[in-house]
Amino acid sequence: MHRILSVNQFRTCEQGSSIAEEELISRAGAAVVQELVSRFPKSPVLVLCGPGNNGKDGAVIANLLRDKGWSVRLLCYRSNIPDGFALEPDGFVLEEPLIIDSIFGIGLSRPLAEDLSSIVQQINASGKFVVSVDIPTGINSDTGEVMGAAIKADLTVTFSCVKFGHVISPGRQHSGVVCVKDIGLEVCDSTVSLNSPALWEKSMARLSYKSHKYNRGYAAICSLGIRSIGAVKLASLAALRTGPGAVAVACEEDEVVLYASTLLSVMYKAHEEIIRDEKVTSILIGPGGELSDASIKNKVLNVLESGDRGYVLDAGALSVFKDCSDILFKSISKKRVVLTPHEGEFERLFPGLKGTVVERARAAATISNAIVVLKGHDTVIASPEGRVVVNNNAPCALATIGSGDVLAGMITGLIATGMNEFDAACCAVWVHGECGKKYRLGLIAEDIISQIPEVLSAL
Repeated sequence: MHRILSVNQFRTCEQGSSIAEEELISRAGAAVVQELVSRFPKSPVLVLCGPGNNGKDGAVIANLLRDKGWSVRLLCYRSNIPDGFALEPDGFVLEEPLIIDSIFGIGLSRPLAEDLSSIVQQINASGKFVVSVDIPTGINSDTGEVMGAAIKADLTVTFSCVKFGHVISPGRQHSGVVCVKDIGLEVCDSTVSLNSPALWEKSMARLSYKSHKYNRGYAAICSLGIRSIGAVKLASLAALRTGPGAVAVACEEDEVVLYASTLLSVMYKAHEEIIRDEKVTSILIGPGGELSDASIKNKVLNVLESGDRGYVLDAGALSVFKDCSDILFKSISKKRVVLTPHEGEFERLFPGLKGTVVERARAAATISNAIVVLKGHDTVIASPEGRVVVNNNAPCALATIGSGDVLAGMITGLIATGMNEFDAACCAVWVHGECGKKYRLGLIAEDIISQIPEVLSAL
């Protein structure tokens, strides 16, 4: 399990360690060299060092590679490292196929100077393989922000733990593959983790000879009228594929024929029948709902007044409370609820929240007393207790209509199987990302659903 630390948290770990600073620098440099030797054949390498401890890491790397017989050229930016030459934008030549970026690390808090920005741009345009030490030069380690300009690394070798800048965009896109190396530093506790099966795999439902359709879980998806049919179909199929024994669509009688012709494995029941049925273990409401449909508000509140089960609110079920979010929050205060807003819906429900995506999601979970899944390229899952999980496996292809309906259905299905709401949300978000990796252009929401059994079966 990878915990994610801020700069201040990591500095606290360093200061509390019995390992001397110079020894940590030596270990960091050796860890990078170990990774380089395991990945690349011996080849000419350009090492770029800066004025701080990150630059000292680079000097250790250069010396160790030379000891191993590598051809090393060492260029220093505003530092006086022995055997190094000045790194300047004029006359800067990139001859080596491999570049080690050890200019600035996690302590950077100001935009890069103009001369260094020019060098960074030349490196990014070179097409060379770039390995960044700790974090790409120019990325804010706490926010993922580009500080004027930033190295686009192919590989980032960091130490002891993942930093926010590795997993929050645009830092995520600049970090390439992130490799975490152990240098003997004891990492302090953190409430923020990187999403992976290690967090929730043990709480997944497993089949046995005693399984039948109702003890495997019963999920219900609420229709919000004819205009929501496409979204509800996607959510229902996605819920089915995550493993519950039964899925029902709660709809009006005149809608049944529109569902039944294509959803052969789904039951169809009236709204009131669904919310009174104690066998129903999770309910989703909102997919396909329109912001202008005031009747949705009453349907949502009616659903939430029913039994003790997991609830997932998505899309229209969130947006209709734009100007009266306090009514929603009061209704869900003692319920087991997952809210799944994208940025626009989030702003309508939690207007004016400031900070990083992690800080905003955590604040929203506290305000609403619900689990919040703030959807985006770096989806963040936050609980009212302050626990946060950042997801970083989602490909860009998932940005397609219906993708969110599928995710909401997956969360609902997993809750129905018996997973707690937080684990179900984390699992669904991760699996959703894995399902999209097979495709580039041309992915549609139905493709995501088709991959769910394969991804789940591999866990």
